[in-house]
Amino acid sequence: MKTIHIKAWLVVSLLVALGLAVTACSPGAPPTPQVIEKIVQVTPTPPPVKVPKVALIMSGKREDKSWNQYIADDVKKLADQGKIQASYAEDVSPADFERVAGDYASENYDLIIAHTADYTEATLKVAKQYPDVKFAITGGTTFTSNVAGLNTWNHKSSAVLGYLAGLLTQSKVVGIVGAFAYPTQFVAHEGFKFGVHKANQEFVEADANAKQVHCLETFTNTWFDTGLGFEAAKAQMDQGADIIYISASGAGFGVIQAAEQTNQAHVIGTFVDMNPFAPDVIITSDERHALLPLQAILDDIQAGKFTGKDYNFDLSNGGSSLSPYHNFDSQVPQDIKDKVEQFEQDVIAGKVIVPFVTAKLGGETACEVKAAGQ
Repeated sequence: MKTIHIKAWLVVSLLVALGLAVTACSPGAPPTPQVIEKIVQVTPTPPPVKVPKVALIMSGKREDKSWNQYIADDVKKLADQGKIQASYAEDVSPADFERVAGDYASENYDLIIAHTADYTEATLKVAKQYPDVKFAITGGTTFTSNVAGLNTWNHKSSAVLGYLAGLLTQSKVVGIVGAFAYPTQFVAHEGFKFGVHKANQEFVEADANAKQVHCLETFTNTWFDTGLGFEAAKAQMDQGADIIYISASGAGFGVIQAAEQTNQAHVIGTFVDMNPFAPDVIITSDERHALLPLQAILDDIQAGKFTGKDYNFDLSNGGSSLSPYHNFDSQVPQDIKDKVEQFEQDVIAGKVIVPFVTAKLGGETACEVKAAGQ
């Protein structure tokens, strides 16, 4: 009996195990599928950034080491950085400006730069025909909704240079040779005179009977004629001028030639660092920098905020600067260099206020200091 019960138990156990195995191997209800949602974020491709098209129209050569050079170089810098597409037009007379600017405007240029106030009348005419195109005039003082001024006013830098000339001159006579009695010329000349005036104030304060520095001024009525600049410089040197500040292109090169040939005067250059052109004549230069006003105009165009106003910069904010003394560094006494540097810092800080004088505003700054009671 005991043996039979054990066998029966084994049989039952085997049957149960077999049943479980069959159950495990038999097909059952399909498993419930698991749905996995994958969220794919697609970043839209931004539209290509439009690179503004800028045309620079000049009355002379692009590489003239002077008036055209400074702005052409800055336009090229922006082009090299990929910020603009640049085109250049050289030797465009005011009579031809309307045609040249009209061609650029019809090609949907974003900004057309008229690089001389001589283009003002023609610019205003073309701008009226193309109201969606923006224009900027260097030396511009007349503005409309799509015509602005692109100015690097140099009254402050020329004042520092006038102060330098007043301290340096041995003959107590300095000269100024420009082109036309235009706003840009008056701003430079009157700034220079103001600097000489400040030097004279120091002389008189130290000695009431001190001989003051006298200023000579000549407008040659030409931008390009070096011969007239040469004659103007000679006439000033004949009156004792031993330092001459230039504010024009071709006429200025005539002044440099006269100084080189006669060895009677030194020159303060303009627009670019002119020392490499005449290293034994150019003491320093009144440099212009168009990069900042250009960038300000382009920023406003791209932001839709362009307005007809004067986008102007000066010595205080990077629109102009003084060149190094180069090989004159050892010839300028250290005490004078220190005074000039301090005067420059005072001008930049607003401690010395330089008058901003244009032909429209009128008036002149005399170089000499009036005696008490006059």
